[in-house]
Amino acid sequence: MTYIIAVTGSIGSGKTTITNLFKKFNVPIIDADIIAKELIDFNRNISSSIIYHFGKRVKKINNVINRSALKYIIFGDNNERIWLNKLLHPIIIKRINIMLRSIINSYVILVIPLLIECNLHHYVHNITVISTKYENKIKRVLNREDINYQQINNILNTQVKTKVKLNYADIIIDNNSLINDSISVVLHQYYLLLATNAYIKNNFNIFI
Repeated sequence: MTYIIAVTGSIGSGKTTITNLFKKFNVPIIDADIIAKELIDFNRNISSSIIYHFGKRVKKINNVINRSALKYIIFGDNNERIWLNKLLHPIIIKRINIMLRSIINSYVILVIPLLIECNLHHYVHNITVISTKYENKIKRVLNREDINYQQINNILNTQVKTKVKLNYADIIIDNNSLINDSISVVLHQYYLLLATNAYIKNNFNIFI
């Protein structure tokens, strides 16, 4: 099985920016958030369940669920967030498993924000945590999404604090200043070395 590098961090930490640097090495990247968005937008069973549960509050725009409205609801109501997670997470994990089985590269990057929250850290080989100051997270999310400060703060409050995630980290990336390509070059070589050693030892776990 391919060596699994889990990249995690809270919203606005810069997970996508950093993991995109590895595309030049043709490293496969599996992003749990992208899978979730695709399920909500294109999976008929999922979208029907969401509309049935939330009703007009998530009225479709151009036949696609209004994810901004959905996000506003679930991060303002803990019970609604739990309901949606129970709907999506089993299917997301199944999709990840299918994708992992098709990969033949030495290692794969799995971008999974809720790695610790969902107790999935036992099923990866390496955990890389992106560490970013609170004010930088807020600024980044405000610049990229139609969302207000209170909503971002609500999202952050549902996620495990970075200082807790750091306890699980094998590698920590400080993303409070400009990240250049050199970090990806160094990490790529290190990840290859880890994957090679793990292959020799034949000490792989299995993602659930």
